[in-house]
Amino acid sequence: MNRKEMFDGILRHAELNRANVGRFYDGLVELARRELARNKEFVLPGLGALRVRNRKARIGRNPQTGEAIQIPAKKVVRFRAYSSLGELLNGPPKASRPAPRQPEADRPSLWARREAPEASESPGAPQSAESAESPESP
Repeated sequence: MNRKEMFDGILRHAELNRANVGRFYDGLVELARRELARNKEFVLPGLGALRVRNRKARIGRNPQTGEAIQIPAKKVVRFRAYSSLGELLNGPPKASRPAPRQPEADRPSLWARREAPEASESPGAPQSAESAESPESP
């Protein structure tokens, strides 16, 4: 979409004249420039936000010669769209469903894991904390 197409769309939707749409657009651009310079961010409610990001210096290649060149660090402007725009294009996000619960009969009992079988204890086996504390003879 170019500037004229955008103006025409605003003209149809807001029922403004072309001069007012032009002034609005120029004011919006100027406001965005000032906010990015001052606050490093410009929010467009309902759409997203323009943010200043620092790009690190890096090594690149000259496409004509293949020679390695140093690309200096610089600041760039990035647009981060709100999730509502992504949902417009991709539909609502799929809710992650929890795993189905096992029926009560198939689940191991919490107490069954904690109970130690008494019959399997042998004289040489390590004693549990409870049996070590209680003396067997009076």
